[in-house]
Amino acid sequence: MESIRAAIIECRNTAANEDEFILKMQDLITEHGNSVYPVIFNTLTTLDLPLKTAEEYWHTLKEHRRKLIWKLDREVNLVTALSDFLATKTNFLPNARLVDSRTFDRIVTGTTHDTLTGLFNRTYFDETFEQQVSLAKRYNTDLSILFLDIDDFKEVNDSLGHIAGDVALQEVASAIRRAKRESDIAARYGGEEFVLLMPLTPNVSASILAERIRKEIETTHIHYDKHVFSLTISGGLASYPLNSVDPKDLLQMADSAVYLAKGAGKNLISQFKREQRRYLRVKLRKPILVQELGFDDEQVFSGHCKDIGMGGILFETPSPLALGSTQKMSVPVNNGDPVLLIGKVVRIEKSDPDTFNIGLSFSFKEMAKTASNQIATFLKENEMPEIPDFRSH
Repeated sequence: MESIRAAIIECRNTAANEDEFILKMQDLITEHGNSVYPVIFNTLTTLDLPLKTAEEYWHTLKEHRRKLIWKLDREVNLVTALSDFLATKTNFLPNARLVDSRTFDRIVTGTTHDTLTGLFNRTYFDETFEQQVSLAKRYNTDLSILFLDIDDFKEVNDSLGHIAGDVALQEVASAIRRAKRESDIAARYGGEEFVLLMPLTPNVSASILAERIRKEIETTHIHYDKHVFSLTISGGLASYPLNSVDPKDLLQMADSAVYLAKGAGKNLISQFKREQRRYLRVKLRKPILVQELGFDDEQVFSGHCKDIGMGGILFETPSPLALGSTQKMSVPVNNGDPVLLIGKVVRIEKSDPDTFNIGLSFSFKEMAKTASNQIATFLKENEMPEIPDFRSH
């Protein structure tokens, strides 16, 4: 219901006039069925009407508005006609009261939209995604999904502060909004992750759109205080039914393709391919130790690795880690000494009351910097004293 309500609000805000809004409502009814009728009335009036009553009233309302326009010889908006219809023809509005629609819209929009970026939120996306996959199955159409993750976003927060990070998230969201099509559904999935749902879109068309979004973000100049900077994104693309017909599997495929894009150098879109699962990520059941980078006094967490690939690692711990934080971990990948890995937390999922699945995207830049610092420290601590040259005496 919330996804349909959000679509109605979106149509209400973007329709050029009342007639266009009514036509858009008919499109929604055609797409989702008669269940849209009660949601229209609930969205416009907060009334909960039975389905049959709502359907009958909708058709009667349109005719009522036409009669008012003819009698008054002027344009009559839908809300005016609706108020008159409910007050004079039904018992549903005995004591009408004016309410600022902007206030009402803010309340309703807050349940479906991310307050920082203005894109849809994850709750709305999850519901809509399930519906769109069901529609694709019913009508035998294509659908594609694109995961986007901002590259090196933590460096913005660390160097310029979290307010700059918020500005950056807003600018990236605006770039996505500019590049996407009207029918595409863009949402902030969490942290610096975004997701784009592309109904009726085969894989080839989705690839073209994904690349357009990547370029749009890359060329966007972000202004904060006296600083001007730009960002890049890495993306993972998966399509229905090409890659999978299962919604959860499709999400995991797009997510795993993001890891591949990160490992391949970032600032690119990676396609999911079935064979990637076989050799780009392998199962690794080993105990690991995790600690936030740069904070030696921070608690060291123990966990168990689940699988590892060139782009990242998936492990489980009894405690959640901060989304977006940079962690260093000790992983015994073979029978020798453990390997030190450094990466950013990009996914946190609670698998049961006592366990969290953590997705870490490797940061090869951080690994190189840490290795350089360790070598420099080693050389400084073990510097040989200068040997006097006695040949000049």
